[in-house]
Amino acid sequence: MTTTIPSTSSHLEPLTIIGRKVDLDSQRGALPLSATNDRTTAFAARIPVLRRRLSEDWHEIDLTTSFYLKGDDFGMGAPTPTPYLASTPKIEENWFIEDMTDVWVSRGNTISDDLIKEWTLLCDTFNKSLLDTKGSVYTYNGSCGIGKSQAAHVACAILAASYFDASFTGINFSWGAILIVERIQTAEKTAREINLFYQDITGRSDQCAVAKHSQSEVSFNDIYNYPILVICHKAYSNSLQRLSDGNASTMRSFARWRYGQRMLVIVDESINPISEYQLTLSDYNRVDGYFVQGGLIPSLSSQHPSEWAVFKAIGPVLEQIQSDAKASPTVTSSVFNRIVEEAPARVNLQQLYATLLLGEYAWDQITLRRESATVAQEVRANIKSVLQAIDRLVNDWSYSTKSGLFQRTNAATWLLSGDEVGSMVILDGTASQDMTYDFLPNRVEVMSNKCLRNLEDVTLHIKQTPANLGKSGCKESNERDTRVIELYESLKMNPNLGRHRKVLFVANISVENCLTDLSQADPYFDQFETTHWGATTGENCWADCDAVVIASCFYRPPEWAANTLCSQLGLAEGLEQLSRRGHSSLVKKMINSKVAVDMIQALYRSQIRRVIDGGGRCHPTDLFVLLPSDERGDSIKAMLLDELPNVTVKEWDFSGFIRARKPKGNDLLKEAAFLRVLVNLPVGRTRLVEFLELADISRNAWNKTWGKRVSGDTPGSIAKRAKELGIELNYSGFGRSRQVYVDRVALAS
Repeated sequence: MTTTIPSTSSHLEPLTIIGRKVDLDSQRGALPLSATNDRTTAFAARIPVLRRRLSEDWHEIDLTTSFYLKGDDFGMGAPTPTPYLASTPKIEENWFIEDMTDVWVSRGNTISDDLIKEWTLLCDTFNKSLLDTKGSVYTYNGSCGIGKSQAAHVACAILAASYFDASFTGINFSWGAILIVERIQTAEKTAREINLFYQDITGRSDQCAVAKHSQSEVSFNDIYNYPILVICHKAYSNSLQRLSDGNASTMRSFARWRYGQRMLVIVDESINPISEYQLTLSDYNRVDGYFVQGGLIPSLSSQHPSEWAVFKAIGPVLEQIQSDAKASPTVTSSVFNRIVEEAPARVNLQQLYATLLLGEYAWDQITLRRESATVAQEVRANIKSVLQAIDRLVNDWSYSTKSGLFQRTNAATWLLSGDEVGSMVILDGTASQDMTYDFLPNRVEVMSNKCLRNLEDVTLHIKQTPANLGKSGCKESNERDTRVIELYESLKMNPNLGRHRKVLFVANISVENCLTDLSQADPYFDQFETTHWGATTGENCWADCDAVVIASCFYRPPEWAANTLCSQLGLAEGLEQLSRRGHSSLVKKMINSKVAVDMIQALYRSQIRRVIDGGGRCHPTDLFVLLPSDERGDSIKAMLLDELPNVTVKEWDFSGFIRARKPKGNDLLKEAAFLRVLVNLPVGRTRLVEFLELADISRNAWNKTWGKRVSGDTPGSIAKRAKELGIELNYSGFGRSRQVYVDRVALAS
């Protein structure tokens, strides 16, 4: 469909769009019109067909077709399709664009011809997935803030409404859809919105969408009556996991409804494509202790002799792995697989699982000797995790890695197998930066127009620091509290901010709680919102915030990336990448890409997601980001800039949590002695080993403290004095052969 932006000033009559009126004159320059003046005619022909009411009597559907219905018996068969009913599922492009335009403008956004083209691309992607029989995964990387979620809602409503006639009162045969969202609250809101769109389109009062999640009372029987099903990522991942285990019942319940198939599957934001399993000796002993406490061993060994033999055989293997304590990743597949091969009979761990978790065991009474719903839930979760891990370890590949004091055994299953799961569309504005998508089989990458957004009125303040920005950087409460106070005071003094600003702060969860308490005790900004990693993706509740602060990084464990690689590239390749130490490792690159993706998602929770003109601009916003000072930070920074088109970049005037040490007592003497060595250092090049001997300090102390103080990574008097004396550090070579030199140049007198 060719669309143009009207440039004439002639008056346009308000156009009724499925029960709504849009004043085209008020949207001049924004609402695209067809080249010909046949819009009203086209929409008069929008007659949804094939709708019927539930009844036990004969009912005329149209002049040529009738049938008898009782329960699920269609009697004489489905009605013959009318001329308006497509023989294959399809979302009509002109309906889709009209409804998208109407909703987009009603929410205070501005549209453009390029945006209409992008919506057309989305509609085409939905339709391709509807007809796809190869299990293709379509990944659409449209920029944040161009209406991807809204497009999914509108598409679902149109799909449900496409086959109805206004003279009937019930839903008849229809192609349905599954919409998968991040959280429970989002699922409820999404279902309500789709129903409103559907009612607005059809002029009806019934509902086409339902949300099913762990906190709802909606049953599988209930969802059978709705063409549109909204579920959470976790529920869909669980169904994929059951499907990989050979249990397709949940997936069937999701895919079918009473009068058709839910052919369109849309994932709003990214979904984890693998299911990970981890087991330590500590985990195993904890669960084994539950069975000992409850006196369950005799009954379990008699009811499930083969399964119990497998469970007991796992313990010695884990003890041996723990005893070996190998630092490098070690393949453990054969030793675990042998347990099942040597079992006395066929093993089905699902039977043991059902007895322990679906039976009548009161785990709170067994472990605490009193009632506690929280403890019972925790014990059940521990048992479930261990049994699922054992089931995977004895039947598939596995490897062990060192994690602190423990050896952790890892395994994983790739969930998104096209042949079994079917086609889907993943709407993820950060898909081009997320390396996980590179390993999707049958992936079809739908490239969007990144020029739709123009963030020239947004300023990105970046500070790169050697401080530990991960979760462990705030492990100690004193360090955490010091960082929170320092950062909050710095924000209050920042010239780019003021009391009138609405600030969103994203941090690790321990810092979030502390910062929330501080902002309430010392209120300064008009609005100060806090959240943590893992709770930002897809949220719109902070869309009015005009400043975002990110002062930490959410690093995934290396095993997460290795599990992805092992699942798709093979165990040998995955472990080889895990063993690499350099930044060229795919494991490191995948972890960095996830850090960048999380940051981009968090930044777009603010008002920059709202388009205010045809050029894709937004209101002026300040973004503050703290990054590592090494190659990781450079890589993450490049990915941020790719997703923030035309953003203005400035240095963030902040310490980066690197505070000048205050020498006391013996430290003061050491610093004085070190300064004396610097002053007496001869002009020219001195090898580091010789310098350390002159300064009487160890290599470990140099790496940990003194080297950073000389280079300036740790600001202070030593860095200042070294600069005054013309002293700097230089390097030659790479890796183990790298040499460090302390160079002093002759300064002009």
